[in-house]
Amino acid sequence: MKASEYFGDWMGVIDTQELYRVVSWIGKLDKTTLCPASQNIFRAFQACPLKDCKVVFLGQDPYPQQGVATGILFGNSKDTPEDKLSPSLQIVKEAAINYEIPHNRIEFDNTLESWATQGILMINTAFTCEIGRVGSHFDMWRSFTAKLIHNLSSRDGGIIYVLFGNQASSFKKYIVNSPKIIEVYHPAYFARQNKKMPYSVFTEINQELQKLYGQKIEFYKETEYGTC
Repeated sequence: MKASEYFGDWMGVIDTQELYRVVSWIGKLDKTTLCPASQNIFRAFQACPLKDCKVVFLGQDPYPQQGVATGILFGNSKDTPEDKLSPSLQIVKEAAINYEIPHNRIEFDNTLESWATQGILMINTAFTCEIGRVGSHFDMWRSFTAKLIHNLSSRDGGIIYVLFGNQASSFKKYIVNSPKIIEVYHPAYFARQNKKMPYSVFTEINQELQKLYGQKIEFYKETEYGTC
């Protein structure tokens, strides 16, 4: 498949030379040690077409446990039991729902693909890592991601950026134009500290989206039946 067919309109901001470089590098890796599986490395671009992108979530690198990373930032597979969700996803989920206020029955998409299809590009600064080795591929991806962020923010000044953790914040300098940049600790930090991520991250996003586009991201669904 041609790059233009796979990435679609994202080829307008992806640096072609960088793409070919990382694809060539990936081709030389032992696929049995790669997170996520090779077919899911660029999945975030397919889940959120460029024409729909209103927000960029930028994390660190994929979950390093075998079979956990899906190619969608913080997401787990749809068959993951609630008591087996990744700690980072648990933190993000709790902040997005905000259990401090009353709710009816909550429906939450643990894959986070529904967030992507609503216009959030959900990526890590490094799109891959080696199983069991956090940060192992940072250097190989930095230039690709830096040019992506630079090109995207140069082309469209109406995109909100949410930077999770120090690694993501180091890419702030590549954002040329944005109505709002939100920086917050990585959810793994909150998990380690047994603390909650501020729900204000998600309310800020929707307040800005309402102002810019007259619409919000539906981070979860709430039904009228039962209580949560």
